[in-house]
Amino acid sequence: MHLTTAILSVASAFALAWTSQAATPVVGGYVLLNPTNGPAKLQALAQNAANIPINRLYLAFARPGLTYVPGSNTLQHVGLNYATTADYGFADLKTQVTTLQANGVEVFLSVGGWNYGCFPYVYTYYSVGGYGTSTPNYYKIQDNGGSLAACTEANMWCYTCEPQSENTTLADFDIFPEPSNSTTWIAAQQYIISKAGGDPPVFHPEMRPGQSWTDSQNQQVNTVPGDGYFASVNRDPYQDLVYLAKDLGLAGVDIDYEEMWHADYYKNGPSAGPWTSHQTVYKYGAIMKDVLLNIAAIQPTLKLSTAASAAGGLSTNWWGGNLKNIWYNLNKWYPDVYQGIANSGGVNIMTYDLSDNTQYSECPDTGVCSLSQQVVYYMNSYASNGMSALVGYEIGIPAYPDPTHDPTHQLPLIQSELTTILGSLGSKGGFFWELYKPAGTTANVDASTAAQQICKSALGASTPRCSGVIPQPGSTSPTSTVTVTQTSTQTTTQTQTQTTTVVTKTTTTTATATPTNPATCSVAAWSATTAYSSGAVVSYNGHQYTAQWWSQNNLPTAGAPWTDNGVCSGGGNPPAGSCAGVNAWSSSTAYSGGAKITYGGYIYTAQWWTQGDTPGSAQVWTVGAACSATLRRRLYSL
Repeated sequence: MHLTTAILSVASAFALAWTSQAATPVVGGYVLLNPTNGPAKLQALAQNAANIPINRLYLAFARPGLTYVPGSNTLQHVGLNYATTADYGFADLKTQVTTLQANGVEVFLSVGGWNYGCFPYVYTYYSVGGYGTSTPNYYKIQDNGGSLAACTEANMWCYTCEPQSENTTLADFDIFPEPSNSTTWIAAQQYIISKAGGDPPVFHPEMRPGQSWTDSQNQQVNTVPGDGYFASVNRDPYQDLVYLAKDLGLAGVDIDYEEMWHADYYKNGPSAGPWTSHQTVYKYGAIMKDVLLNIAAIQPTLKLSTAASAAGGLSTNWWGGNLKNIWYNLNKWYPDVYQGIANSGGVNIMTYDLSDNTQYSECPDTGVCSLSQQVVYYMNSYASNGMSALVGYEIGIPAYPDPTHDPTHQLPLIQSELTTILGSLGSKGGFFWELYKPAGTTANVDASTAAQQICKSALGASTPRCSGVIPQPGSTSPTSTVTVTQTSTQTTTQTQTQTTTVVTKTTTTTATATPTNPATCSVAAWSATTAYSSGAVVSYNGHQYTAQWWSQNNLPTAGAPWTDNGVCSGGGNPPAGSCAGVNAWSSSTAYSGGAKITYGGYIYTAQWWTQGDTPGSAQVWTVGAACSATLRRRLYSL
């Protein structure tokens, strides 16, 4: 038997094994890691693992082009941005993973996400700017460049992947590579080709992270975002992901694939549409098959999950943009791959960042415009096609539509919408983004409240962990009290530190997290009823904030118009950032290999002697941890 055939047979047996298992409903939450407070967040979650209202934790995000040599015990080339220690946080991460899983919380490592799946040049020219000027995100091109032709690397291709305020460089982005040097990638690719049900498959290994790439449609030459280190040492990132998960003792891995630009660039069909996105189905399918092959060969008990587009389960015509049809066609042509994911870690549908803007036909059907209506509609599209999937929620202010450009068409998770969604889909479990994302306004459901209600709907109201809260970094163990009542109405109980709203017929929960040694603030506390002018300074949750413009009832932790000045320290002077002690890069300074500097909000390490080479655009510099938590997962769509 050939090696490829043997591996495929093992993978098929692996998928069947997962199918036969009875699964406990998943209540999952993503946590965005960063060196500023990522380790503290994870430690707080681990210390309270038995009582937090989730049973699965997704660690976000590793780079798609990661490199990990089994047994090396370092996160240096993983791109997780977890810590700045010698092992980049590997030992600490493994300790927290062990504690979490010993207390009933599965831990998955998530790869990709928005930034680690966005090619700014291609996304601007072929997604945002590829369908004329009357699209919901074209204003970014107009505001930041004036015209599509004016979008260059100097203005980060008119800031469509991330706004200018994020100060991103090309080093902040990545793509999912096609590692043609790998035998398992080739086996996965051959499998995809052999069962292709649409356009003839064409793969693109020439689009390699860190290398120059020529756009065949206009002959422009650009550098592909991402780290190509994996190719220089002849490794397969998808295989290394499995090795890393094994060495960390993880329960699973998660592929968060959001390469809208790939579908828009490689689309096929008449000039006026509709089009096919078959090449993206093939690329994504090969990625997932490569991971499945390596799981079967290296760590057969490892689970695999994926994040999927809300419109991904639809079979109707595709007019560009939102990865529509990708998972429908994956299941149609490669059912063993789809079911291998769904019956293992699950297919997580990103049923959020939705809009009710009828100008751009963003309501998927007549009378289907509210958040709950759209969520049920999209989840039914998966179910009606025999595709098992989990519903997703987003805490706080959605990333799309842009809250400053089009706030009136946002569909945030408020209590009435959460109640409706849970009534239809709650028993099956679900996941949410993100554990520490602020609610944004008092009308939005906070992370602990959402997690409690999702947990009770899926695992039962009497499940102890469902009465817990998401612990804050540096806090003591949360305490919970449960009072049995005979009522079928919504009950809200408010404490000094947390408001918990529970919709249930029998149980009302009050949860309180008590901070340890809170910082002393000398300025007045923020109040939801007070109107603040530009320059006003307030304190909130131990931090000091400054208003950038007039504000009322905008939580300081939600971001604009508030700027976080740091932890209060009596006199109000904020402490140094997480890059304290590391000097800023200077073009006139000579740096030896191993030297660390800060540039653009990140720590960079020199790979060899250098002088005058700008971090983020020169290969001598390897990007490491972020100095702050500014980068966040976004899902802008057309």
